[in-house]
Amino acid sequence: MNNQLIIAKDGGKLYGALMDHKQRLVEVRVTDQDDYERIGTIVIGKVVNVLKGMQAAFIHIGEDKNAYMTLENTEDIFFTKRHREGYVTVGDEVVVQITKEALGTKGCVVSPYIALTGRYVVLTRSKNYIGLSNKIKKVEEKNRLKELVSPYVTDDYGFIIRTNAKDISDTLIRHELDELITTYKDIMNTATYRVCYTQIYQGVHPAIKLVRDMYETSVGEYVIDDPEIYSDVKAYMQKTDPSLVEKISLYDDQQITLFNLYGLKAKIHKALQERVWLKSGACLVIQQTEALVVIDVNTAKFTGKKNLEETIFKTNLEAAVEIARQIRLRNLAGIIVVDFIDMKKQENNDALLEKLSLYTKKDPNKVYVVGMTKLGLVEITRKKTNVPLAMQING
Repeated sequence: MNNQLIIAKDGGKLYGALMDHKQRLVEVRVTDQDDYERIGTIVIGKVVNVLKGMQAAFIHIGEDKNAYMTLENTEDIFFTKRHREGYVTVGDEVVVQITKEALGTKGCVVSPYIALTGRYVVLTRSKNYIGLSNKIKKVEEKNRLKELVSPYVTDDYGFIIRTNAKDISDTLIRHELDELITTYKDIMNTATYRVCYTQIYQGVHPAIKLVRDMYETSVGEYVIDDPEIYSDVKAYMQKTDPSLVEKISLYDDQQITLFNLYGLKAKIHKALQERVWLKSGACLVIQQTEALVVIDVNTAKFTGKKNLEETIFKTNLEAAVEIARQIRLRNLAGIIVVDFIDMKKQENNDALLEKLSLYTKKDPNKVYVVGMTKLGLVEITRKKTNVPLAMQING
């Protein structure tokens, strides 16, 4: 049985919940009902501080906290106003795109490299090459997609081919390429005469972003409880992949809300608990700080058997499966350190790292299992794309 994507409103919030065939949460997104996705938003900002030693600048974009921007190649920055030629200077006005949300005491991260994300491809300003998702394995399909996209690359922009593009018709991909190019040209033309702090491109609605990005999860059904969102999603699917339209349904039962029908409140509450129990009797203790995430595989009720090493190995493998699931579910990112139960055999440690790497590959975010330290701690990194689930819920 395939996964379900539930899009439901409750208490002024919009919930996007991906459920597996066992009705367990796989991923959750929570936003205010009328909010649009901030990541992807393009705005004209003003440089308020330049840190030459760090190759970075702070950009005021009209919010309480200044945004942070690295200065890898200043030649590619789109200036709408410059105080002088050469290096970036305080007072310069630049076109930037929000790439990471504000977190804790830090403002959001912005980039001068504009990227417009479609269902099948991403248009990338100042990076005039073709990138290809490493999840597309077949050589014939790689060649087809590269040949299809190649004529659209210019000196100003290139494209990244997403996993979604696999086995999709040339017509649908060409249609999206044309749309992205038109949007890009409109943005660049508009930016030249707009004043500072003007938002010139708004991120997509969270519901559209959900259905756009859920490509690797084999979603078999989309259930939506809001008629307007249902209509928008249906129109988006009709344009990008008509074969999925029949999988979308509108929930309109007046007796019980969609949010309550799937017990999302209880499931999300459980997803935020510090302790996660495993069938073996062991448990995970998950603690998040501003600097990193620490996960401890605790023996708890686990007492072991005669062959202790083998039992610990099996328990650690069980923990690895759940850790991969919890990282995605809670949207944990940055540096993650895991303290598994100690094992004596090196081959067991090697096998554990191999399995953990395999389990995390299902995550749409980039996850890298770095390795095991001399103290037996496993280091993991995961790309930050949104705030953790706990912050989405509690603000």
